[in-house]
Amino acid sequence: MSKCPLPVTPPKYFIIRRSEANYLLAEVPKEKYVEIALWLKSLGYDRLLTVSAIDWIDKGLFEVYFLLYSRKYHSYVKVATYIPREKPDIPTLSNIWPNASFHEREVCELFGITFSGRKLKPLFVEGWAGPPPFRKDFDWREYVREAYDIT
Repeated sequence: MSKCPLPVTPPKYFIIRRSEANYLLAEVPKEKYVEIALWLKSLGYDRLLTVSAIDWIDKGLFEVYFLLYSRKYHSYVKVATYIPREKPDIPTLSNIWPNASFHEREVCELFGITFSGRKLKPLFVEGWAGPPPFRKDFDWREYVREAYDIT
């Protein structure tokens, strides 16, 4: 591992998975998701690039993550947390970075993950009656057969 791009020592619950000169990959518990976002913003990681998710169906989990950039340090930080697929809910980051709203709407619509603390309107698939299409248990062939009465 090379030098960590953070200017200070992170909290104990901030688990560093990989660190190079200009990027850091870390995990935090769900309970610390917003707290670590605020801490990173106070350090100068003020640009939110994305909020997204990965469906780890075999583990029964979603990995929800955000990616930040610091113009001050010219470095990136990816922070991930894991939530259960059965009740996928996580606090919103839109109170910290307003542009998180768009990314959270996308994740909600495509994975079925809700972001507590805000209302989410449809973004891409308004009027969609099917399951979230980016979940690994979504069978698009079956959905098309049923939705369009194809035998």
